Amino acid sequence: MTFTLSGFDSWTFQIVFYGSLLVLEALRDDQRLSTVLNPMDCTRTWAHDVIRHPSCSLISR
Repeated sequence: MTFTLSGFDSWTFQIVFYGSLLVLEALRDDQRLSTVLNPMDCTRTWAHDVIRHPSCSLISR
């Protein structure tokens, strides 16, 4: 399930589990940016960080 955050109008977000990893994904058009979260991390803070300084970018066609 995806969700939105105030201030990030053109992005949608989702939290995904990959094995034992908790991953925040930011989605917009063909862009998918992601970062690994710790359980107590602030989603909004990391959403801002992953968009400004992406750690992983996958572009699909």
